[in-house]
Amino acid sequence: MLWLYILLGIVLFFAIILAVPIEVCVQYKKQFFCRLRIGFVKIILYPPVPKKKKPKKKKKTEQPQKPAPKKEEKPNDNFLKELGLSGIVNLFTRITELAAGVLKDFFAHIIIKSFALSIKVGGKDAADTAINYGKVCSVVYPLTSAVISSMKYTHYGVDILPDFTKGAETKIEFFAIFKTRIAHLVKIVLKHGFKALKMLMELKNIKDN
Repeated sequence: MLWLYILLGIVLFFAIILAVPIEVCVQYKKQFFCRLRIGFVKIILYPPVPKKKKPKKKKKTEQPQKPAPKKEEKPNDNFLKELGLSGIVNLFTRITELAAGVLKDFFAHIIIKSFALSIKVGGKDAADTAINYGKVCSVVYPLTSAVISSMKYTHYGVDILPDFTKGAETKIEFFAIFKTRIAHLVKIVLKHGFKALKMLMELKNIKDN
C-alpha cells in the first residue's frame, strides 16, 4: 500500500502545480509597469529593481597578454540556397501555421480580468485634432475588438476622446490584468512542441546532408 500512497502524493503534487494561476498586470501612466504573479509569488518585471552595488575590489596589476592568434573563419553554408525556392516557401508556410496555432491556443486560454484603455487625442489646432481623432479611432477600436474577442474577459473598456485645446498633446493610459494557469501553458507546449521539434530535426537533416 505504500507505493499507492506515494503515487497518489505525486499525482496530487502535480495537480496542485498545474492548477497554480499565473497573472500578468500591465500598466502605463507616464511610465510603464509590468508585474508577474505565480501563485502567491509576485515578481516585478519592469521597471527593474535597482541592485545594490558591491564595493569594488582593487585589481592587481596584470602583465599585458599577447593577443591570441586569429582563427581562420570558415565560409558559412548557404542553407537557404540549398533549400531552394520551393523549400523556403514550404518552410515559411509551416512556421506561419505553427505560430498561428500556438497563438490561437494561447489566447484561447487567456482570461482578461480587467482591460482599460484611455486616449486623449490632441493636435496643432481643432482641425488637426479631428483628423488625428479619426485616425486613432479607425485603428484602435477594430484592433482592441479583435484582441478582446479572441480571449475570455470579465471587464474591458476603451475610451477615446478628442482634446480641442490648441497644441494639446495626445495622452495614453492603459491598464490590464491577464490570467491563465500553468496547466494551459503545459498543454500548449505538449501540443505544439513536438511539431516544432520535428521541424527542427528535418531542417538539421537537410543541413547535414
